Amino acid sequence: MVEELVAEAFTSATMAELDGLLPEAAADRDGNGPLRTLQRFFTRASGTEFDNISKLWLNARNLSRYRPVLHDQVVSQELRWCRRIEQIITEGVKEQAFRCTDPWAAAVRILAVVDGTSAYINTSADQRMAPLTDLARTLAEAELDLPPGSLRSP
Repeated sequence: MVEELVAEAFTSATMAELDGLLPEAAADRDGNGPLRTLQRFFTRASGTEFDNISKLWLNARNLSRYRPVLHDQVVSQELRWCRRIEQIITEGVKEQAFRCTDPWAAAVRILAVVDGTSAYINTSADQRMAPLTDLARTLAEAELDLPPGSLRSP
């Protein structure tokens, strides 16, 4: 029972984070295209607004090694994030805003770097974040064949 509640709370929090950072195209009321959606994502994700959710992800991944129900939700949410990024990339390729031959692989790599940089949130974030702030954005620009700085908010 407690296990299910923990998993449900994690899922609820991470779904809200995903919808806040990367709204589905149909839910994006601003009518932003894929380039603007990723610009907004990298700007918001590199700020402090989502630090607590980064801590939740880090701790959930650790606890999921021992809690099968939580493990299933962590995996499900990771895949949901990858699919959402993949959809944005695929849309951008269709609109010729990006060039990418494997949107799934690019999405996985981008998310891995976003998660990797947020892994420092519980320890040395103050000392390490400045050099890491643009790492995910820089990788995404390379993955999408964009000039440096393209994913910075205008």
